[in-house]
Amino acid sequence: MNKEKIRINKEEIKQFLPHREPFLFVDEIIEVTPGNSAIGLKRFKEDEEIFRGHFPNFPIVPGVILVEMCAQVSAFILLTVDKFRNSFGFLVGVDDFKFIKKVGPGDTVKVIANMVNVKFGIAKSYVEAFVNDNLVAKGTISIKIVE
Repeated sequence: MNKEKIRINKEEIKQFLPHREPFLFVDEIIEVTPGNSAIGLKRFKEDEEIFRGHFPNFPIVPGVILVEMCAQVSAFILLTVDKFRNSFGFLVGVDDFKFIKKVGPGDTVKVIANMVNVKFGIAKSYVEAFVNDNLVAKGTISIKIVE
């Protein structure tokens, strides 16, 4: 893919990521600039299985699911670069991650990921997650690209 900003729907996402439901946490990539940045969306439906146990009568998206969503969006920064197109991105690090507000049923989370650097085959990106323009989480994600 070229350096233009591109949009990727749910079915196309499956051509880039090996994840499938119930562990695919990106509904749409609304913008990606290969090698630079990506913005992804996920709507957490009221009937998501995770809400049955986390927590009954007070459903909250687990923090680890938000981290995984951020990692999946971050992977698109490199997986849309032509030379990495047939590679896999594996989460290998999470640094200074903060959960600021809860995310619950019906919320749509927007993750904005920006490449920080690539060293020794590991790509670091800074991520921020928002619900209705309110910051809900932020931190640094490290992805190992494996061909």
